[in-house]
Amino acid sequence: MNTGFSQTASLWTLGLLVLCAVMVGECAQAQGAWPNRAIKLVVPFQAGSATDAATRVVANKMAALLSQTVVVDNRTGASGNIGSDVVAHSAGDGYTILLGTVSTQVVGPLLNSSISYDAARDFVPIGMMASSPYILVTSGAHGFKNFNDFLSEAKAEKGRVTYASAGVTSMGNLSAQLFSLAAHIEMRHIPYKSSAQSVTDTMSGVVNFQFSSVSPVLTQIRSGHLRALAVTSKSRLSILPELPTVAESGFPGFEAVLWFGLFAPVDTPAIATERLTRALRASLQDPQVQSELLAQGLQTSDLVGREFQAFIKAEFSKWDHIIKVTGVQAQ
Repeated sequence: MNTGFSQTASLWTLGLLVLCAVMVGECAQAQGAWPNRAIKLVVPFQAGSATDAATRVVANKMAALLSQTVVVDNRTGASGNIGSDVVAHSAGDGYTILLGTVSTQVVGPLLNSSISYDAARDFVPIGMMASSPYILVTSGAHGFKNFNDFLSEAKAEKGRVTYASAGVTSMGNLSAQLFSLAAHIEMRHIPYKSSAQSVTDTMSGVVNFQFSSVSPVLTQIRSGHLRALAVTSKSRLSILPELPTVAESGFPGFEAVLWFGLFAPVDTPAIATERLTRALRASLQDPQVQSELLAQGLQTSDLVGREFQAFIKAEFSKWDHIIKVTGVQAQ
């Protein structure tokens, strides 16, 4: 029996076991330390926008829960596609994440074949942050008196009732297209370059109405410069409880919402996505965060992970159908 060989083999085996143990320990320590530096949250819209403001409220709370700085990085351009592309091609280490919306994850990919990222394959959904319905508004001085008044005129004046939006591919336009299909009416679209311009002309009566997200029109509704006729969510808004939904006004099941949430590059490790998910969920359960978002007409969400992914898939099918039926095209 070769005792020297046996002792040498035993020493080699022991050495390998120690090395493996050290490597496993270091790996676990590295994962357990996440995050050990600042997290960059890319918001693909301009600073000061409603989406940006809401995101900063949540980001600040998440930073406290993660004991790490969350830096909001506004990468604007191409309706959110530039910032989305930056994150899609970033390292999947959990330190670069995206504020994605129905526009960047659904509508943009459906309407723009030149987008250089794949919304379904390049990202892992962390969770929905919040959603906002659209409010059907008209001029307080020159507009329709109520929803039935609007609907009757739209049916009688085929193609002559006008509506504004912030562009052909905007969710305001798609919401109006969805409604025109549901109500079997024809309306004339007047696209603008910004929501501010469209609201101004709706307020003055240059156009008859528009579907607007809550934040840009809430002050004008309360002042009487705009008249709210209906809201596109499933249930009424708590900040405008007297305002009926489109669904309860004769169109059961009607819903169109602007939603946004957090996404990470697809190869982000589970330890990072799990902790981001927990931090996001805890942030949205915070009463102060809920209060600040509610003041902007935003409803917080509890959709995370696979549930959020299933929701996005359903949204993709829904808006894909509307775009194909109505022939909406990017300009």
